[in-house]
Amino acid sequence: MFTGSMQLFSDSENQKWNLGTWVLLMLVLLAGSYISFFFRSFTDSLLLYLPIALAFVMVHWFGLRILPLVFINAVITLFLWNASGGVGRILLLATHEPVIVFVSWVLCKNLIVRSGGLSNRQVFVKFVALGIFIPVLINSLYTYHYSFIDGDLEKVALLWLSDFITIFIISVPLLHFLRPEKTRLSFRLVINNPLPYQELSQRGLLEIILATLLFFTLGFFVSFDKYWFIYGVGATLIAVRHGFGNVILINAIIFILNYLIPLINFGSWEYGTHSSTQLVSVHLGMTTMFFGSAIIGRVICDLRNTQKELIVQKKQIENSNIQLSKANHEMDRFVYSVSHDISAPLKSIRGLIAISKLESKSDLEFPYLARIEESVEKLEAFTEEILDHSKASRKDIEIEDVNLHLLLDSILDNLKYVKGYNAIRFNIQLDYPLVRLDRFLLKVMLSNLISNAIKFQRNEPGVDPEIKIRSIVTDQLYIEVADNGEGIHNDYKNRIFEMFYRATTSSTGSGLGLFIAMESAVKLKGTISFQTTYGEGSIFTIELPLH
Repeated sequence: MFTGSMQLFSDSENQKWNLGTWVLLMLVLLAGSYISFFFRSFTDSLLLYLPIALAFVMVHWFGLRILPLVFINAVITLFLWNASGGVGRILLLATHEPVIVFVSWVLCKNLIVRSGGLSNRQVFVKFVALGIFIPVLINSLYTYHYSFIDGDLEKVALLWLSDFITIFIISVPLLHFLRPEKTRLSFRLVINNPLPYQELSQRGLLEIILATLLFFTLGFFVSFDKYWFIYGVGATLIAVRHGFGNVILINAIIFILNYLIPLINFGSWEYGTHSSTQLVSVHLGMTTMFFGSAIIGRVICDLRNTQKELIVQKKQIENSNIQLSKANHEMDRFVYSVSHDISAPLKSIRGLIAISKLESKSDLEFPYLARIEESVEKLEAFTEEILDHSKASRKDIEIEDVNLHLLLDSILDNLKYVKGYNAIRFNIQLDYPLVRLDRFLLKVMLSNLISNAIKFQRNEPGVDPEIKIRSIVTDQLYIEVADNGEGIHNDYKNRIFEMFYRATTSSTGSGLGLFIAMESAVKLKGTISFQTTYGEGSIFTIELPLH
């Protein structure tokens, strides 16, 4: 159990701290306490309290090992401020700093490290809400019981706002831009990663310098407690123009001018001369200004980063499209070349088969010629389907006048050598024979549907094979191809449009026909539906928009 507890205080790399690191971090915390103590006369007690802000940064840099140092520093600070009560009460009050620092670490564990700074809006808002807002709220519970508060909720609110502003202004830029790197003696601060510094533009830094000079000058003539919103306008303009990195810097400068340089009576801002209500109002305004301008800057940077990513992705897509177009062109050439090289020998084979049949005296002399011819026909049909698919998927749509009568005559003429064609009676009824569509794609759809209707007729006594083709024109074009053939079994209905899928064992095709037909319909922004009864026949309906 002891070992497990000690592991909480080890860093992410399980490296031991050297003495220099302990000493340096302790000195930084003590320096923050003494600076706050030095400014007590100008900032009205705890309105500027640096140790907690520094501890928040350290816990997200170094982990929970910083907590003992934070507790020791809190005890020293309470003695420095002459806190009332005995040692027991001081030790109890000193626990408030390590407690809220621990809460911040628990709620935002490794958030900054994983993200490489406050690198997007989600990380930034999560850190402010969970890593600052809630811990400072918990600190208010301790504050309420401080003796000098006397249950004054306005003072509690004032100290809450002051702590929030101080932690926000100090922790945000440090955690966003810097990270610690271990050295032989102690550690050093290095650039967090290139991204935060890419948010800093040269023009933005120049405007920050000019704004700083303007704010510094205005401080001698304009009362900060009455005209604090002027600083908010300036910070918001920089946020909109230059983004997150620049605005958190100008916010830090505004904080320094109005909180850390009271010695020159900057802007006539004397805390001791104002009521708690007035101070709460000003601090609330400053809190809203700091957070509002920062979130605007973060959103602006996120939009710019997204725009850059979109530009890069657009170029990648354009390059991919060029490569894809080249590949498609080469594929078309390959498919055409292969199909041509295949079809020519197939025609030669069919010719030789025909000659062999003429020279043979009977079918028994060459018993395998019929099977060879059947295989050649299958291969020819498959080659044609591959060509149709290649053309249908890659060709540009060409809208033209199409005479459905002439188109169907051409299709039926091409199919007249399909086995079973002569036994079928065709019934053609065209509601409106002239339409404007892509001739090739429509021909591909009808050829495959009619071909299937021919192939899957029933060879049964008493069955009169018939294929009905009719067109209906409303706001769409409907073409029905109905047959009284085998029909489709219920088990296969959901898959008949899949590539290379055959819904019956009697099929002699490749399983590409319906797939190619549907692809052609979709390309014309249409669809193909069907109704079927197994053993009785099917009705396939092409639905296409008219042009």
